[in-house]
Amino acid sequence: VCPRAANAFQLDSGRPGEGYGGKHVQLRPRAFAAYREMVAAAKREDPEIAADPRNLTIFSAFRSPDYDAARCARDKNCNGIVRARCSPHRTGLAMDLYVGQAPGYGPDSSADPNRRHMTRTAAYRWLLANAHRFGFVNYPFEPWHWEWTGEDP
Repeated sequence: VCPRAANAFQLDSGRPGEGYGGKHVQLRPRAFAAYREMVAAAKREDPEIAADPRNLTIFSAFRSPDYDAARCARDKNCNGIVRARCSPHRTGLAMDLYVGQAPGYGPDSSADPNRRHMTRTAAYRWLLANAHRFGFVNYPFEPWHWEWTGEDP
């Protein structure tokens, strides 16, 4: 069973600097509050994370099912319609965070060398050890994907 998609009235927009490369991102308000607390703690607790302003910025947050379906059709990189209909990003509680990238790869490349590199970064190591304090869990195959568990979808 796929979770229901959030509607526009349930979402807040990110502040300047929260979206990777200036990207506009949206999440549910309580998820954003937890994210902001988590990022502040990470930067306070680990100078290596604070040194790179890209660390822990959001490169993907809320995505509507229609947006995902169009992207799947355009990019031809989805498992049929499953990804479009069941992506946790539709809830407004899931986000993809910048945790680093290997040379020659993007921040969301699932290529093994990139994922291996990400798991060795300060940002990812900090998240693994601390994100639960703020209500976030990781999807291990994607080091960048984190979901807030503080409210029902």
